[in-house]
Amino acid sequence: MRPLVVALLALLIVSADATAKDPNAPERVLWNSKPDDIRAGGTWDARLSLLQGPGGFYSDRVRPAIVVTDLAAGAERRVPMTVDVSPNTFKATVPFPQAGLYEVAVVGFDPRDPARFVDTGPPVRIQPAASRAGVPWMPAVGLAIAALLGGAWRQATRRSAAKP
Repeated sequence: MRPLVVALLALLIVSADATAKDPNAPERVLWNSKPDDIRAGGTWDARLSLLQGPGGFYSDRVRPAIVVTDLAAGAERRVPMTVDVSPNTFKATVPFPQAGLYEVAVVGFDPRDPARFVDTGPPVRIQPAASRAGVPWMPAVGLAIAALLGGAWRQATRRSAAKP
């Protein structure tokens, strides 16, 4: 009885391993980061993993790229990705120079369908750059006040020194 159980378990393990490594399984995209809370002039550290079946990823012929489409102007930019953790995790630094509404997707990850794309979800709103109003002139005002106080103090000490 015991050898039969061991043989059945071995058969299950081998067949599960064989189905897990199916190079014909469809590719899926797992977004490891999304462009949330980015302001104009900022960059997004894009990272994603490609999965194929339940057991990994089997293609070394993919060249994924992030596609950023400005929905107001229709302009499209492609940012190539590089391997982050071999063989299936990729990264790219994606700039967002202007505020606006963008569609963000990845292409080039499916060797059987190079035009296939997967987006990050709803369009991404990039807010205007953070306002720094008041900050650059604060040190200048402080220096001006210090200079005025220093000049007034010097005048006061000269007057007191000049009196007999």
